[in-house]
Amino acid sequence: MADGSRQLVRDWAYGEARLGWATAARSSLWARCGCGREAAIDPHPWLSQGLSRQTLHDLEHRLRCVCGARQASLEIRGLAEAPGGGAGGIHVFR
Repeated sequence: MADGSRQLVRDWAYGEARLGWATAARSSLWARCGCGREAAIDPHPWLSQGLSRQTLHDLEHRLRCVCGARQASLEIRGLAEAPGGGAGGIHVFR
């Protein structure tokens, strides 16, 4: 900075959202498998393990889909972005 002090700023890249962000008002955590299946994921088991600062990418290997996939992509969505129905089939493995 011009006055000689430092300011540390991290430029967040796509995909570096933190698990704790899923608990914000009007937000939800969703998983999407490569087979096209989507499901809402309850973040509270992971939060109770102290993982709120983990990136979503670091938790994707902890999901299992009914199609047999051992990983699914995680994303935080607003309530308006949630699919209408037929969602499910992706579960937290550990």
